[in-house]
Amino acid sequence: MARPAIRHTRREFLKTSAALAAGAGATLPFAAPAVGQRPKLVYWCYQFLKSSDDARMNFAQEWAKKNNVDLQVTLVPLKEFLPKITAAIEAKATPDIVESNAVELRGRGQLLDVTDIYQKLEKTYGGWVGNAHKFMLEPDRRVHHIMFGFQGFMLMTRDDLIREAGLTPPPATWVDMLAYAKKAQKLPRVFGLGIPVSNQTDSQVWEDMMKSYGARLADGAGKRVILGDHKKEVWEFLDYFTDVWKSGVLPPGVTTWDNTMNNSTFQSGKVVFILNPITLSLWLEENNPELLAKTGHYTYPRGPKELVHPVTFGSRAILKYTKVPELAKQFLWDSMEPGKMDREYSVSQWGPVLKAYLPFDVWKKKPFMKGLVEMSLRGEPQGWPDVFNDAWREQFTNTTISRMLQRLVVDNWSRDKAFVETLDTLNRIYAKYA
Repeated sequence: MARPAIRHTRREFLKTSAALAAGAGATLPFAAPAVGQRPKLVYWCYQFLKSSDDARMNFAQEWAKKNNVDLQVTLVPLKEFLPKITAAIEAKATPDIVESNAVELRGRGQLLDVTDIYQKLEKTYGGWVGNAHKFMLEPDRRVHHIMFGFQGFMLMTRDDLIREAGLTPPPATWVDMLAYAKKAQKLPRVFGLGIPVSNQTDSQVWEDMMKSYGARLADGAGKRVILGDHKKEVWEFLDYFTDVWKSGVLPPGVTTWDNTMNNSTFQSGKVVFILNPITLSLWLEENNPELLAKTGHYTYPRGPKELVHPVTFGSRAILKYTKVPELAKQFLWDSMEPGKMDREYSVSQWGPVLKAYLPFDVWKKKPFMKGLVEMSLRGEPQGWPDVFNDAWREQFTNTTISRMLQRLVVDNWSRDKAFVETLDTLNRIYAKYA
């Protein structure tokens, strides 16, 4: 059973993680290196939120000291990771452990099998939360990466403005959200919806909305594009999008927004609704607690056909080229110890992945973190109901659906012309992986 959590500051976390690293090493299924030996381990961390980055970096360093390991840790921003690891593979100078792009690397056959770690964690800590197994288990029941946290967009709302408008948060459907936005906004100072319609990946939330109208991109095998069979559902979604665009709830310039603009617009009090990860609320906790107290955190609204609320994840994987596979596996095991994860979750954006993590006090002491538990329990893998595979991932990075919307409102294309281009793009991408 997980130990009850005590709320800690980041400084307290750094002081206690050495003890946690020592405790984790006491009951390992993998042998620690012999005294006097200094095996080398290279670890590339996913860089995003400083408090979370500091927590993972500090634990790794204390773990290395405890286990007499020569550890080299590098923080790598997400957008730089795949090019960097690709170059490292070509140069035959790879890290041992990585925290990003596991799905792409697994698809390329670059990862070590860690099914044994997956099974030990499942047995020891009460099982995996929600759909975590879908992210890790492959069709042949093998596992090549270990999740340490769920992450995903949530509906974040200015509950104070919604209640001032005589409404009760949250809106149940996307149509309700638009109605709420129109009524609660205070133009020209506060707009209703801070959702980009650009060529940045945050704009792909429109794909989730479209799927909640009953559309999907490809067949159940994730091989053949079938969006053309869902023209009726796509047109219903486009009716909704057109209503949003013409209603005046979107701030000027959303067609050129980057992935930071929805955050900064909400942080400055200029919007009622955004779709964003909990990282925004962690920033508000430190920088604007008054605004945080007015902010609600909810799962996505429903569409007319279903609720589509995908989640992403953080995970660790071991490159198959490692010269110290057992030591790398030991690190993966130690890094999931509940006491360590309890404190790490208190300073990070992640939702729980193992059932032993559900009783942690952080979910109760920080009201805005409650939504992470619900998201972790209910969220579907990114891309759902489509298969999360390399083809889906490429079209997501390409912002295919958002580009279709841009054709309508920026280039004034007809729906049919924009739809044909979208189908052509999807067919080209999916054909590469058939």
